Amino acid sequence: MDISPFTISVSQDVLTDLKTRLGMARIPINVDLPSEDEWEYGTPTGRVKELVDYWKTTFNWRKMETTINVTLPQFTTLIDAGPLHGELKIHFVHRRSSNPTAVPLLFVHGWPGNFLEVSKIIDPLVNPTDSKDHSFHIVAPSLPGYVFSQGSRHPGLGLRTTADMFDKLMKKLGYSRYIAQGGDWGAMIIKAMALRHPDSCCGTHTNIVMAAPSFRRDPIKLIRGALSLLGLPGGYSREEADGLKDATRKQTPFDDSMGYMRIQSTKPQTLAYGLTDSPVGLLAWIYEKLHGWSDDYQWTPDEVLTWVMLYWISDSGPVGSLRYYKESQLAKADGEFIEVISSVCEVPIGVSAFPKELYKFPATWAGTAQPLKYYKPHSVGGHFAAYEQPNLLVEDIRRFTEIVISENDRVFGGSDRLERR
Repeated sequence: MDISPFTISVSQDVLTDLKTRLGMARIPINVDLPSEDEWEYGTPTGRVKELVDYWKTTFNWRKMETTINVTLPQFTTLIDAGPLHGELKIHFVHRRSSNPTAVPLLFVHGWPGNFLEVSKIIDPLVNPTDSKDHSFHIVAPSLPGYVFSQGSRHPGLGLRTTADMFDKLMKKLGYSRYIAQGGDWGAMIIKAMALRHPDSCCGTHTNIVMAAPSFRRDPIKLIRGALSLLGLPGGYSREEADGLKDATRKQTPFDDSMGYMRIQSTKPQTLAYGLTDSPVGLLAWIYEKLHGWSDDYQWTPDEVLTWVMLYWISDSGPVGSLRYYKESQLAKADGEFIEVISSVCEVPIGVSAFPKELYKFPATWAGTAQPLKYYKPHSVGGHFAAYEQPNLLVEDIRRFTEIVISENDRVFGGSDRLERR
């Protein structure tokens, strides 16, 4: 069944070339700003210099490589991506639970994340300390074009194709029915899976809500949203209104936090030249998001550089991850992205709401496109929930799964049969 074990083993030539490039790096001059505003122009020069020095003198990739290989069982397999793209090699983490009633769980990362986002939640989900909690079989693929997953040389491999590929992957592994979890692109992909494969994708859990009411389906919610934006009575709570205003502002040309999205969704190839050729440029591009999208999580130099390295050592470099924005037609008002988030299906959804997430819509909006079965707001956490607040996310995944199973205890049939606890 052409599923092969995979071990990360970066060529020494690649590491030697990297060290040479780091030694020859040209660092831009700094902008003198007060400390509280040091990120206003982007990644600060001082922060980059410190990380580059650490990268050159202290960072031990071989140690990180070994740790990943030992702790995360990895595999590759060929998955059909359709007539235009053909079969593509997909990299994934897969750990089965020994519990015969374990629930198959697909974990899908986003950008600038990677499969390492699953590393802090995989153990408690596979082997819970409380016997009353459900166990899970975990599958965490790298998106097409990301890290060790092969990308397509043809345009058009976006959300729908990825959804089809990941459903095929789950079935190839013997999981005819499963729960899916995702944030960022992962949230969009699992929504597409719910739309296109509702017989196998039995529930989706996400840590970002990307659904809005329509006037036809939810006129009251839409009107309350409009009142909130105008600051008039009858809208949502102040906190929800602030989140809605922030999300609306991010869609305008005047917002200064979404520039990365506009270039990656329109001219990714142009950006790719700089990030593919310069490890320092790649570091600055990714580090800005790790810092800005986290809720006071203290990223260590080893963590930052390991995430950057996974993009650097990829066979195709970072270009595949940049292209994903354009391939999913993020910049088109009538494109695939809008179609996926606005379409309705009956697959249940659960939501974990973290305060530093990019988009914070009113809680009731989470159920506009799928039946909302679980919603849990948290007081801490940001965009990288599985990495920043793994315990909170694990608990939410468990509770959502319990609800899905309790409402339909025959949802996992055949080889995936579950017993209610």
